[in-house]
Amino acid sequence: MTTAALVFGILGGLSAVMGGLTLGGVVPLLAPEFIWTFWFMVSFVFFLSSIACGVLGRRSEVED
Repeated sequence: MTTAALVFGILGGLSAVMGGLTLGGVVPLLAPEFIWTFWFMVSFVFFLSSIACGVLGRRSEVED
């Protein structure tokens, strides 16, 4: 579970960076649906998944 937390955290960080670049106008829109709010919502979901996997991974280590 800690590996999944790491992967989700990295994906969340990359999504947040992409959202910031889109908001700043550095990266043009890839499609009309992929505006900056989309990227920040995706990063929010990935970060929450990362936290959940990290907590579940530590809980399973304690029980072993």
